[in-house]
Amino acid sequence: MMTDTVRLASLPLTAKLLLTPFLALIGCGYFVALLNIYEHHQDADLEPGLTFNDLRRVYHGIDKLVTSKTQQQNPSPMQKMTSPGGKMRPKLEKGGEPAVRALTRWLADGAQEADFARAGVYQAGDPSVKQVIAQRCIECHNATDGEESDVPYAQSSSSEPEYVLVIKEAAPELGPVVTESKMMHLAPKSVADLVQITHAHILAMPVFTVIIGGLFLLTGLPQRFKLVVGPLPMVAMCFDFASWWLARPFEPFVYVIAAAGAVFGASLGVQILCVSASLWFGKKTT
Repeated sequence: MMTDTVRLASLPLTAKLLLTPFLALIGCGYFVALLNIYEHHQDADLEPGLTFNDLRRVYHGIDKLVTSKTQQQNPSPMQKMTSPGGKMRPKLEKGGEPAVRALTRWLADGAQEADFARAGVYQAGDPSVKQVIAQRCIECHNATDGEESDVPYAQSSSSEPEYVLVIKEAAPELGPVVTESKMMHLAPKSVADLVQITHAHILAMPVFTVIIGGLFLLTGLPQRFKLVVGPLPMVAMCFDFASWWLARPFEPFVYVIAAAGAVFGASLGVQILCVSASLWFGKKTT
């Protein structure tokens, strides 16, 4: 068998210098991917820290008792951008206090459609939210040529802001802040989003996984060890991807997602270390 006659340590120096940074990049890339998972999922259940409830929210949905404090701590994307220190705040402030008041209070009150085009809602002389967005936002947030065309508030820089576009970023996930607590259902990731991430992951991850696995089979490790660890990342990946979809109707598959992810990361890490060690310090074929 080729895996018995070819050893990584016997490769020429050029090949070793090619494979070593590749292994390092894959290892670092997966570590960054873990950080990305943490950053995007750690507050999915509206609480700090990454827990099983975050995975339940993303892949299955959860029911949660929401308080006014929870609502205040989870503003809409537009609220974050227009709050002090937010990305859009400086442009909003160029419209003066009336513009700031009109938009920020409208957002805090739940971004109601009835008040979208009304002027003077909170104080006489204030512009409407539609006017504020037209003057301060759509230069960048338009679908035609704006720098933020992926988050449009209007079709072009010369057209009027549309409520149906604005509300996608303005709508508070939990509704306007109220004093009483209420039970809410936090929906999982949309089917469209799930299709997108499945498509991206299922085309990319198996490629580097099979390359690392193939190199792992060329190490001088015992065949029984390679028989177990060799296919483990690929098998774990299959369980992981399948469970993203199965967890939607069947909540227990959330635990399979967590377990499969842990097995994939651990086994891939073992393979990378074994390949690296074998490449430089392994026994050469005679």
